[in-house]
Order: sequence, then C-alpha cells, then structure tokens
Amino acid sequence: MDASSCASGPIQCRDPHGPDRGAAEACDHACGLPVGTRMPSSRQLSEQLAVARNTVVRAYEILMTEGLVDSRPASGIFVSAPDPGCAPPVPTAPQGVREPSWSMPLPSLPVRFVQRSGTIRSRLSFDFYPGRSHHALFPLKLWRRHLAKNLTFGGARGLTEGGEAAGLLALRSAIALYIATTRGIAADPSRIIIVSGVQEGISLASRLFLHRGTLAALEDPGSQGALYAFEATGSETVGVAVDQDGLVPSDLPLRSTALLYVTPSHQFPTGVMLSAGRRDSIAAWARRCGCYILEDDSDADLRFEGSNPPAIAADAPDCTIYLGSFARTLGAGLGLGFMVVPPRLAEVVVAAKELLDGGNAWLDQATLAEMMAGNSYAVHVARVRAHYRENRDRLLAALRRSFGEVSISGETGGLHLLWHLPAGVPDAAVVENLARRSRIGVYPLASCGAMTIRPSLLDRRALLLGFGALLPKQIEQAMDRLSEAIDDTVDDLKTDVTTYLVEAPQGSVQLPGRARRTPMHLDSRFRQQPALPKPRRARAPSKTRIAQGPGLTMASVSSIYRYPIKGLSAQPLAQIDTEAGRPIPYDRVFALARPTAPLDRDDPKWAKKGLFAMLMLDEGLAQVATSLDIDTMWLTAWRAGRQVAAGCLTDPAQREQLERFFWTLLPSFKDPPVLIRSRVGHFMDKPDSVISLINLATLRSLEERWGVSLDPLRFRANIYIDGAKAFEEVDWVGNEVTIGGTTFLVDRVNGRCGATNVNPATARRDLDIPTSLRASFGHKNLGVYLIARQNGTIAVGDTVLASGSIEDVAAPPARSPEPEGPRRQFICRGCYYIYDESAGVPQQGIPPGTALMALPTDWRCPDCGSEKLLFVPHVHDGS
Repeated sequence: MDASSCASGPIQCRDPHGPDRGAAEACDHACGLPVGTRMPSSRQLSEQLAVARNTVVRAYEILMTEGLVDSRPASGIFVSAPDPGCAPPVPTAPQGVREPSWSMPLPSLPVRFVQRSGTIRSRLSFDFYPGRSHHALFPLKLWRRHLAKNLTFGGARGLTEGGEAAGLLALRSAIALYIATTRGIAADPSRIIIVSGVQEGISLASRLFLHRGTLAALEDPGSQGALYAFEATGSETVGVAVDQDGLVPSDLPLRSTALLYVTPSHQFPTGVMLSAGRRDSIAAWARRCGCYILEDDSDADLRFEGSNPPAIAADAPDCTIYLGSFARTLGAGLGLGFMVVPPRLAEVVVAAKELLDGGNAWLDQATLAEMMAGNSYAVHVARVRAHYRENRDRLLAALRRSFGEVSISGETGGLHLLWHLPAGVPDAAVVENLARRSRIGVYPLASCGAMTIRPSLLDRRALLLGFGALLPKQIEQAMDRLSEAIDDTVDDLKTDVTTYLVEAPQGSVQLPGRARRTPMHLDSRFRQQPALPKPRRARAPSKTRIAQGPGLTMASVSSIYRYPIKGLSAQPLAQIDTEAGRPIPYDRVFALARPTAPLDRDDPKWAKKGLFAMLMLDEGLAQVATSLDIDTMWLTAWRAGRQVAAGCLTDPAQREQLERFFWTLLPSFKDPPVLIRSRVGHFMDKPDSVISLINLATLRSLEERWGVSLDPLRFRANIYIDGAKAFEEVDWVGNEVTIGGTTFLVDRVNGRCGATNVNPATARRDLDIPTSLRASFGHKNLGVYLIARQNGTIAVGDTVLASGSIEDVAAPPARSPEPEGPRRQFICRGCYYIYDESAGVPQQGIPPGTALMALPTDWRCPDCGSEKLLFVPHVHDGS
C-alpha cells in the first residue's frame, strides 16, 4: 500500500510535525503492509507509540474510512486492498529539507564471491560439483544418540552459558589426539581454535597478517576463497606455479611475504600431492622470509592409495597455521573446522575469534567431541573412505569406457579429480553447457571455486569432476549421457568439428559455429528430414531381465558384416571367427583421420569420432563400396559397379594414392585424410571391444510405425538376426545369448548416431533416425552390443538362443491376476526403468499396489539410482 494514500483524509496524517502526530504514526504502520496483514490492537499500538489510545482508535477509523483497513468481528483489524481507481498522489519532498551533497560510502576494497553455481545445481540430475559429500553417509543415528546424550546431561547449561572463543575444550582435546595419530602433529589443545570451516580460518589469518603493503602468495591454479580473502585486505597477491609434485618452491617470491596458502594433501584444483622434499623446502623458505604457511589439509583423511607424508605443521610447527575441516568426512552443513597455530599466536588468534563471532555453538561441538572421544569417528572415516574409493573407481572406469585413455590428475585422494579434455572434445565451457542441457553438472575451474592468476590451458581444457555426492550407478549413467551429448553435437551439421581437433587459440570460448561445409551432391530436399512425419509418443519396452521359460523364441543369423574402414561400406561375410573379449577381426581397424588430428600415424590411440571422417557429416563416403582382402591388405573401391580405386594398405605409396582418392569424397577436408590403423582394438564410437547386433523384426516394426522403408545397412551392424520378436533384444541386456555354439554377453543397448540418416543406396541424408527414435520412445537406442565370452565361429543361418541353454530354463512363475482399474506405470528418465504400481518392487520390500507418491522420499531407481522426482508417467499407445 502506498503511504501517501493516507493524506487524502480529513486529517493530514502524513505531516509528522502537525498536531496529530500520533495519528500520523499510527497510519504509517498501515502503509506498505501486504494485504491481509493483521494490525496490532489499539492498546498494543498506543503503548508502542507512546500516544493516547483514543488517538490510535481515531487513526484506525480514518484508515477504515479510506478503505485501507477493515475490521473483522472477534478477529481484529486487517489491511485491505486499496481502491484500484484511486491513484496515489506523487510524494513531494517537504519544504526546507535539502538532499545531501554526499552519497553513502562503499567498501574501499573489492569483495568478491566464490563461484558456487547454486541456482543451476538445484536443477541437475547428476551433479559433479567438487568437494561435496554424500548425505546418505552421514552417521545420523550415531549423531542423534550423542546429541541426545549431551542435551540430557548438561544441555541446559551448555545452551544458556557462553563458551570459550577457542572452542569446547573436550573437542579441542579430541582433535589434538586425532591429528597426532593421523597427521603426526603434536599440538597442545591450547593451540587449537575451533572455527566454522577452512574459509573462516583463512579469513582470520588474513585479518591478522595482511594489509596494504604486505605480500601474500598462493598456489596457481588455486582456490578462489583464499585469493578473495587476501584481496579483501588490500594486500598484494602473487601466484606460485604448481606441477605434478605440487607447489614449485623455486617459484616462491624472493621478497618478504606474510602468508603462503598451500593444499599439500590434495592440491585444489589439480589434485596432486606435495612431495615430501618440497614440504621441507617450503618450510625452509618460510623461515627465511618470516612467512606463515596456511596449510589447508582438509582432504588428508581421504587418501585412496598409499599414505600422506607428515603434515608441514608436523615438521615446522613454528611457522605453520594448520587448517582442518570435517566437511569432507561428515558434511559442509555441520560448519565445523579447526586451526592449529604456533604457540606464540594462540592468544592473538583466540582474541580475533572472540571479536569475530565469540565462538561456535556449543551443541554441535559437544556432539562431535563425544563422537571423536571413542572410536566411532575413526570407524566412520574408514567407511566413507571405502565408499568414495569405489565412486572414484567407477568414475575412472566410466570415463575410460566413454572417452578412451583419459588424462587425469588427483585420483589418489579427495572428492574430485581433474580431467584434461582430449582432442575431439570441445572446450570446457562448451562441455559445461552441453552437459547442463542433459541435467549433468561438470565444471571448468572458474565455475567451482578455482582460479588461475596467470593464463593457463587449464582454464579452457580442464573440468573438475566431484564424485562424492553421487551413487556409482549415477556416475556411470552421467558419463554415458555426457558422451552422448558430445557425440550429438558432433552429429549436428551446424557444428564445425575442425575446432575440436587441436587446442584452440587463446581467448574466450565460443559455442560451436556453423560449419563451412556445403556438400554439393546433397539435394536440399533430403536435409535432416525426420523419419516420423507425425510423432506418436510411445516407449520401447523397459530394460528388464528376460523371462526364462520353455517358450523362448529362437532366431537365426540372417547376415554378417564387417567394416574394414570406419565410415565406409559394409563387407558381407559368410562366417567369422570370434575371440573372447575381442571385436570381429578387422572390423573398423582402419579409419580416415582428419589431416590435422593429433594422432600418431604409426600407433594411433582410440579417440572421439570428431577426429575422423564420419559418414554422418560426409555422406559422400557412401558413394563407394569397398572390400578388403585381409591376407594381402589389398583394398578395392567400386562406384556404380565400376572399380575406381585399389591399392595395398601396407604400401606407403599406394596408401597415399588411396588417401587422395578418398579426399574426392570429402569436400569439407582442406587436405587429404590420413589412413591409420589401430594396433589394438578398433575405431568404434566407444573404446570397447563390442560386436553390434540388429533385430530385423524391430526394424519392420519401425517401418510400420513410421510408414517408411528402412535399409538395414543404415545401422551398420555386424550381425543381423531374424525370427525374434520386435524389441526382444532389449530384454537380453545383462544376459547371455548363444549364437551357433558361441556365447556372448549382451552388454548394452546401442545409441544411434547420425550415420543412420544416410541412405547407403543413394548416399543421401534423407531421414533423421535419432530424432525419430526420441520422438517415438524417448531415447535413441536401437540394437544391442555383444561381448564375446569365448572363442568360436558363427555363420549365416546359425541359431540365436537367449538366456543360456534349454536345459537350464525353468518354468516361469504364475502371474497374479491384474488388479481392477487403470494400470499406473512411471518411467525413469535416467535409464527407462518402469515402476508398475500394481507390481511394486518385491526385491526392495515394496509390496504390489504401492503408489509412486507413497514411496519414501529417499527411494531411488533400482537400475540407475535416480531419485523419485525423475520418474514421469509411462504412456501406452497400444503398440
């Protein structure tokens, strides 16, 4: 409500100096309040304003006359909505009052916030923000028991009396014992000060030792929190280089320095550990310069391989301020950390803490002290360390499965690792945006509390991946999605993949621009036309275990293919020999690398597909059919039934001629491609040894649904089968199939890429298969990947038997009758698991008939661990 509305009544209540000052003040209480606010009673307001009660009553009468408040019997007086047709007068400044010639002062020093990305993170399904612990690991029952004990015995005194600014003595004593056994620091409790976390410890030290004219040093790259705390004092700040052994002592300042901030156990953000020799060198330098070392050792408890060297504070207690925290092992929400200061600084640091906040709350300190006094805290640390080690292992495996041999640092400890992005993957800022569209949080340095003082390649080509707050299945799912998101970008015609080949020049990171390619042979009528004219929303069968019973469908192999050169045509085979854990021999063992791709021609490693000629972008490759004689390595190419090129791939001169021929099919290439051969494995889109399989019944089902004809060779599979049910192969995932006499593990479904858009018969991009699959099923999966379990031979016509041998098959259990009423199902957006309310999840103790909304809030998907909020209604279309 506008305050000036009160001035239109018979009494000018807005004049604070008039005879009705009390009425004016009473009216002021009704001005600017939300509609529906209950006003104080006349007696309360008269006492509050020190005016007569009659004056307040008169003011309320004026407000009711104006329609600004209304009286409700037996309830009180409430603010009402003003008349919308009555515009408040424009307030004018009282006469005799002049505007001041000065403005309110601002802080003389810059104060910057540490980048947290909080509003974005709340919308993420998989958040890899570094340093976060998992809420499910918090020892809630143990904490509740100790908390209740402290409240029962001494709770009233502890909560009503002020404590020591240094912190509870029992907690400081427990910490002294703990760091003596784990970090080798012999410290009297009088040298320990309890703080709210490492950041408060940094701020306290900065306030004591830094001011204008002093010098502070910290690791570069390093922590935004330390840099900003130093800047806020007006001191000069310099960065000290970091390499694989931590902070480089030779880069330390050669002049007087007040503070040096270092993270020796798990350097932030690179994750490297400071070597023992360098710890001694840094301590010697600090003594020469009269500098105090701020040793942030918050990750020391989470060491996965080997053991940490003794803390710097253990060998140099005279010049080291040790900072510890319980944020990694218990949680940042607890807000407890500690400082171990040199003996001569203890009193002054306690005095500074007293001035700052008077000390931390008693209850949490007492509860943690109880937990540390026994063995329960040490047991808890060992438990969470084992859990985080498993998460670390899953993350490394998932990265290698999706991105090959990745360059990683910091994997030996802590709750994050630093991923140096490989060629074929865009810059970190672009990957961050791509991941966010898939509800995944991955972070460049500047987005997660890290910084570089001097320009560094890490700013553009490094991501921090925190793995503490996720489940192992979530980590695997997220990395698969991230790989898909990057591949989808490469598939996009608007993306210039040449920017992904080598390191981009210094400067700001730009989103992928429009490619310069304009294939002259591509008819505009066939550019990205969807296969599905009118999308009809449905979903493929969910990923479930196959039902084992005597009525299993037996299919047979209809055709077998290999693709000697990635992106080129299929070569039909009558039979193939398989080797356990290996792909089909000579399948995609060669590839046409882009001329500037950073690949070793003599020994190329697997890389993302953006480094190679790709059928999805260069459909001209489909104009020729190729055949390779594996005994002689003689490659022949035909176009329209006529031989157009031939040569031996092991002869350098003939191979160069073949490269120049393939260049004619690649108008977007400025130079000839480089024909490379993999010495180990093959150049599939992911670095694993798999064999692809397509069920022809599934393709026929799609043809009927979409009303188009689909050439099976669009899908570039190794094995095509017929005689199975449509989509039956999806149910095989996680089980074994026998083809002929050879057993295979059905590893996963196959996410289709843009190569399926190219018609192998016409060499034109005439459909959009991935988009059509998403429109129909909510994903782009079609076909499955197999892993050979044993050596053997498979041939066209061999029988395909799912779920092992017939002798091992048991009769299926009788199904209970379907409940009456509509069948409610919900599908997980993380992995497409379907929760059927009529069936429940018996293996989790959830009985049939349990509604999704009735499940506990912490219930998660049995397949991928996604939260309940990621489930959406599953729509049936009757197909």
